Amino acid sequence: MRKLSLSLLIALGAVAGTPEPSAFGAGNLDSANPYGLSEEEQHILKNKRAIEALQKSFLKQQQIVQENRERIDGLQSIIEGLNGKIRSYDRALKRLDDLNRSVDDLHLRTDALAKTQEENFEQLRTVLQELGSLIDSINEKYVDKERFNQLETAFLEFKHAYETFLKKGDLSGKSNAKIFSEAKKLFRKKQYSDAKIYFAHLIKNHYKPATSNYYLGEIAYREGRYKDAIAYYKKSASLYDKSSFMPTLLLHTAISLERIGDKKQASQFYESLIQLYPKSKSATIAKKNLAKLR
Repeated sequence: MRKLSLSLLIALGAVAGTPEPSAFGAGNLDSANPYGLSEEEQHILKNKRAIEALQKSFLKQQQIVQENRERIDGLQSIIEGLNGKIRSYDRALKRLDDLNRSVDDLHLRTDALAKTQEENFEQLRTVLQELGSLIDSINEKYVDKERFNQLETAFLEFKHAYETFLKKGDLSGKSNAKIFSEAKKLFRKKQYSDAKIYFAHLIKNHYKPATSNYYLGEIAYREGRYKDAIAYYKKSASLYDKSSFMPTLLLHTAISLERIGDKKQASQFYESLIQLYPKSKSATIAKKNLAKLR
């Protein structure tokens, strides 16, 4: 009778066409759709699926790391190439600098060159800092061909600016009178870097040395280099102390001394200016400045 009932149940299941879960598969955690799990088995299944998700995430992260390594390798090659060019340009700049060290007006040309180089090297430092930042943030961006071309163009522009500056110091073929006229125009236009080269050239050729030293003093005064200004004014006055610019020379000498903290000598120059040129505009200013010192 029991065998008949079992056979009947099996037959009914086959006729219905809807397979029921087998009791023998309950609790199988390796099944695609586990069923009949106890509370502990459900917890294990949850952890198992979490681990599988973490494994997938780990594999994805490994892939991202590999891609970033490849980008770093590519960027390193670009940087090494750029560094090679920079070293080449640096050697060329040093050779040019060595050739110019033999001229008598080296000090003045170096001052002007330093200002120009500082501006351009600042641009270069900015470019190199950008490269460093790109390496630090490699997971977000990398240097492409267009950016590399921009960096190379920036350095070439710097090299061109340097070579152009050196050419300005070549005044051969011009008369001293012509150079003196152009120097004063540059001074009036406040193009002091170029004007310094011209006046230094005139001093070297012994052409109007008193006036040229005075203008170099004026340039140093306007640039805030008061110690240099005092030295140029002193040289100018020692060469010729009857020039029309003497009141201004004495006034600016006194102000320069005051700016560097030597108030005693500044007072003496103010007093000399007032005594020697009492009706000049410079003397009027000297009286006001002297009153403030007392």
